[in-house]
Amino acid sequence: MAAVFRKPKRNFRKKVTESDSDHDDSGSRTKENDNEDSNDSIDISEIVSKLKERKKKKDKDQAPSLLSFGDADEEEGEVFKVKKSSHSKRLAKQLKKTSLKVKDIDEQIGQTDVKDDNDNDKGAEDMDIKEEDAEEKLARLREEFRTLNGDEAARMEESDEEEDGEKVFKAMLKRGEIPDATTIHMIRKKRQQARELGDFIPVDDTVQYENEKSRLVREDDNDKSEDEEEGRIDFSVNTEVRDRMKRETDFYATEHGSDREESDHEREWEEQQIRKGVSVQQPNLPEGINLEQITGPMNQRPFSNGYPNYCDEKQTFQPLTILSQDPSQITIEAIKRLLKERLESMNEVHRAHEREMASACTTADETEKSIETCEDKTEGLENQYRFFQEMRGYVRDLVECLDEKVPTINDLETRMWNLLKNRSQKMTNRRQQDVRDQCQAYMTSKAKVVMESSEDQAKQRRVAEREARRSRRRRARENKQIIGHHDGLSSDDEENQSDITKFNMENDTVTSIAGQLFEDVVEEFSGVDYSRRKFQEWKNLYCDSYKEAYIGLCLPRLFNPFIRLSLLNWNPLEEQCQDFEDLSWYETLVHYGFEDEESICKDDDDIKLLPLIVEKIILPKLNNLAEFVWDPMSTTQTVRLVNLLHKLIKDYPTVHANSKNTQILLNRIVQRMKKTLDDDVFMPLYPKNVLENRSSGPAVFFHRQSWICIKLLGNIMSWVGIISDDILQRLAFDGLLNRYIILGLQTSGFSPIELLKCQAIVSTFPKQWFSQLEGNQTLPQLENVCRYLMFAAVSLERCSFDQKDSEKKEIRDQLKQIVKLLVNMNAVDHASDLSDKYSIKM
Repeated sequence: MAAVFRKPKRNFRKKVTESDSDHDDSGSRTKENDNEDSNDSIDISEIVSKLKERKKKKDKDQAPSLLSFGDADEEEGEVFKVKKSSHSKRLAKQLKKTSLKVKDIDEQIGQTDVKDDNDNDKGAEDMDIKEEDAEEKLARLREEFRTLNGDEAARMEESDEEEDGEKVFKAMLKRGEIPDATTIHMIRKKRQQARELGDFIPVDDTVQYENEKSRLVREDDNDKSEDEEEGRIDFSVNTEVRDRMKRETDFYATEHGSDREESDHEREWEEQQIRKGVSVQQPNLPEGINLEQITGPMNQRPFSNGYPNYCDEKQTFQPLTILSQDPSQITIEAIKRLLKERLESMNEVHRAHEREMASACTTADETEKSIETCEDKTEGLENQYRFFQEMRGYVRDLVECLDEKVPTINDLETRMWNLLKNRSQKMTNRRQQDVRDQCQAYMTSKAKVVMESSEDQAKQRRVAEREARRSRRRRARENKQIIGHHDGLSSDDEENQSDITKFNMENDTVTSIAGQLFEDVVEEFSGVDYSRRKFQEWKNLYCDSYKEAYIGLCLPRLFNPFIRLSLLNWNPLEEQCQDFEDLSWYETLVHYGFEDEESICKDDDDIKLLPLIVEKIILPKLNNLAEFVWDPMSTTQTVRLVNLLHKLIKDYPTVHANSKNTQILLNRIVQRMKKTLDDDVFMPLYPKNVLENRSSGPAVFFHRQSWICIKLLGNIMSWVGIISDDILQRLAFDGLLNRYIILGLQTSGFSPIELLKCQAIVSTFPKQWFSQLEGNQTLPQLENVCRYLMFAAVSLERCSFDQKDSEKKEIRDQLKQIVKLLVNMNAVDHASDLSDKYSIKM
């Protein structure tokens, strides 16, 4: 690791600090300035001999240089002119006088010979004292000069000037211009002064040994970093050379107040060097024509040192050069042609500037128009901002209000569902109990004795209530003159007065709470009407932001609590129930978002408002009705529910097979019918001799249950077009027809009553199920019905042999009815057999 950090950088700067003696002398500067005249009167003749001796000694110590440029490099150097204050100028004059005196001394020493080197000791001491006083005086004056100007200020000024000069120089090079001689000279003087003061690292890192100043030591020879044992590199500055160069610089600055002559000389030299560096040879122009007249001054020429001077980012002036090698071929026409080309180039630049000016003018006009437009929109934007702030506050308050009311609405809905559910469950339980009671009542006589001994008053009360309800329904049918009714086709949904009173009281309580729910709320938050007006205003004023916020899709969720509260008593299974399209909220929202005679856009979300309300609110409510309230044994409830679903499917596009809520509703309907088939259907089986007496209790009970099953079959078949055919066929044929109805028909024999049952059964079958069949065979699930009808035809034919003609005619009519039933079920094969066998026309 030592080898990694061993080799340091070769060029380092070391800042030389002033000696302590310089700082110690600063305290006496003021006094010396006051005695300026007295110090100037130093006797120069007395110190001539001493200075002459020192000069000789110095010349002897210095070895003769073998190379002439060794010492020249030390002495050469350019200085820069320092800005001085008025006080510093006075000090400079004093330094000038002292420097002149020292210079005269050096000249006298150089011109005179030393005659006696062994002067007396007293004279030598006096000379040494006076010489030291003169040097101290000169050093103090220079130190005060530097102090008055301020070392830090001078450095900052020099660095600022250097930085400004460097920036100007770099900017000129970037534009492709050649700096003039004055600029180059000033930058060189600044860099030379920085090198002399030790604040600048020279580009050339070669050093000179102290005793061999004329010999240059290169980098490889002077690389002392390879061996640490030879010692550290000396980064100190030669203070003697620096002080001498500074004295010469100060003397030059005071002697020559202007560098104009030198600048002119260097500028001329720079121009000569630039001409030499031009890649294209300058032609010999005719007399009277100067190259500068054609191409312009040196610092404005399009090409300097062979590089173009870009006056503009987009346009470049072509150089005015003559490429001919033979100067004799240069003519005025060629020069005119070049001048013409240059003029065209300048015109092109001018046209480009005109285009830019036109573009700027256009941009300015557009900006002014934009400012005017923005000013015109200020009032509208202010109103828009105010409206949106009000709307934001309204929506926030509305949501907070509904958040407090929704739990109460949920509780009221739960209470209403429980009320309806309990009533429906009570009726179902009563019907099931009546079936059990009748089944026990029509058992064999032995079992009947046991049952009679264990009957109680509750059973007798149920029997009395059941018979009373049947009597009231019978009288109602007679008043309405209903013909063709059979026991079992009517629904036993009559309630006791006590149950009705209890239900009405609970219903009124729930309704009263619902009516008072928004009494503590101001009008604008209490209903659908005011909210609709607010959002309608938003759409009319700022339709774009209304659409961007998807308000049309959010409104069903926002109106949900109000609509649910209004549908709290809505029960479409009841006869007197009002259609939801006649309710107030529906009339309020039916024309929402559209004015009279306004075209309707298909992409407008407000069109989906009511369909979404039906999907999100109506269908979930029907789900609960179908699961807990609807009685599949009731034909009236089934017809109302089926008609409502047909209407929803037809009028509202959101109610379809792929809708989640629709699928949930249909699944609950199917599950409810399955539950009814398992719990409510019962078909008693009695001997044929018991059923022959149709007025007997068992026969009446058997036929009632048969007609109940047939009615349920019709209720199931009423869902055709809503529920899939496969599910309905499994429910109707496998779960009810073949399981209960056909079994009861086979045990009871065949009679005109059974023929009526068969006709009622076949009438419930949808015709579209048979129109799609191919061939002469019916559905596989109906084969049991076909075999029963064939058996009934054979039985009738056997009975006709001993009957009278009128009775035979009646039997033949029954055979025709059987053939017709087979044809209606598409059982053509069975109908053809009967027709051929009994000569019956199809």
